[in-house]
Amino acid sequence: MASIDGLISGMSTTDTINQLMQVEAAPQTALKSKVSTVNKVVTAYQSVNSRLSSLAAAAGALGKSDTWGGMKATSSSSAAAISAQSGASAGSLSFHVDQLAATRLQTFKDASVTSITDADAAPVMSNDSFDIYLKDGTKKPLTPTDRSLQAVVTAINGEAEAPYKASAVQIAPGRYTLQLTAKESGADAAAKIDNLLPEGLDLGSSTVTIDGRDAVLTVGEGNGAYAINSTTNTFADILPGVTVTAAKAQAPGDAPVTVDISADVEGIATKVQALVDNVNVVLNELASQSKIKSADAAAGPLVGDAAIRKLRQDILGAVSSGAPGLGANDTTASFKEVGISINRDGTLAFVKDAFLKTYKADPARAEKFFDSYTDVTSAKGNGTEGTFQPGFDTANGLGRKLEALALIASEGVKDPDNPNKTPQGTMQALMERNTKTISSLNDQVSEWDVRLELRRTALQKQFSSLEVALGKMQQQSSWLAGQLAGLG
Repeated sequence: MASIDGLISGMSTTDTINQLMQVEAAPQTALKSKVSTVNKVVTAYQSVNSRLSSLAAAAGALGKSDTWGGMKATSSSSAAAISAQSGASAGSLSFHVDQLAATRLQTFKDASVTSITDADAAPVMSNDSFDIYLKDGTKKPLTPTDRSLQAVVTAINGEAEAPYKASAVQIAPGRYTLQLTAKESGADAAAKIDNLLPEGLDLGSSTVTIDGRDAVLTVGEGNGAYAINSTTNTFADILPGVTVTAAKAQAPGDAPVTVDISADVEGIATKVQALVDNVNVVLNELASQSKIKSADAAAGPLVGDAAIRKLRQDILGAVSSGAPGLGANDTTASFKEVGISINRDGTLAFVKDAFLKTYKADPARAEKFFDSYTDVTSAKGNGTEGTFQPGFDTANGLGRKLEALALIASEGVKDPDNPNKTPQGTMQALMERNTKTISSLNDQVSEWDVRLELRRTALQKQFSSLEVALGKMQQQSSWLAGQLAGLG
């Protein structure tokens, strides 16, 4: 609607209407403010939920056999690398790397051609096909696209069961021939190649350019020494769960390679530290989101939130309650034995040396401080024996306690009694509830948009009518003034 400011009255009608509309819109403004507040609450829950997920992962890592069965493998020489699987046997072994594995290389250097691709001027076949022997010893004819060296190479490499790969190589300036490389290394594979070479090529006989051989390690010295062979440079299970990869052959006088396999205590300690760090991240996040208002900062969006307060109490309670059954005479032991305690500011501290001391004294006991629980669900026939069911089995170790707390609060846990039910965590439920509140508030804001637009239209009509009435009164006043003047 066009401006009606001051047509007759000289009054700023638009400003007056805007001021009146501000009063009328007060309820809608309050609703918008509430939407903003609830949005901050949802964002805060999302932030807490994200950190709880990280805590669940860190806690879950201390419930895996790979963590407690992790082994550290070291080698005294760059001549061999070593790796150990979880659960590998601890031990030590010394050996000498006598030789590395090699792959058979055959070159048809008795004959050559002047071009790789010219089938007319430089053919390597008299007929349209030639024969190769497959890995199983059977003969198979191959028909390349033409009689050139490149076509032969392509045909051989196109046969998946061929025991070798083909290449066109230059053996002199402008002279090319066929070279075959066995697909498998080692002496046995090399011996087989002798009987599997292609037939029907005009390239004469082939020559062994590199002979295939096994990698060889020698353990011990003198009459008591023994050799270990491998068709590759990898020696699997040289000790149970231990793999050695030979990297270079040693000279006869070189010192033997010594490999040691021991429990990866440092790796375990690192995961315990990660658990403590993640707990502190969660505790700090809870404190930040629920802080009370002060002179320097506004209150957190979750101030006074009962769920947040309970979560913090549960986390600290999991630590302060200790590990049942691990103390003297099956009493409860303090987690201080594995280096974990509560600081005065309500965060956790980890003393690595205390953990290492307990672990070295009794590794199995140290593991129980983190990875132990009472199986409740499988005894009822609802769970899987040997599988921890967070929220249903009774967590005893700190890792299991915190894993259950974090999962219940974040993504939720599966109910063994109702496996088809979708789990929902506390934070997810709170986010969903507040999201519904936001949706409802936004609907009310939209309704107010319509209501306020109708009110503005009504005010504009009222003020427009007022101007018209004032205009008529002004006309009547002028007419009366003229009449009165005529009487005089």
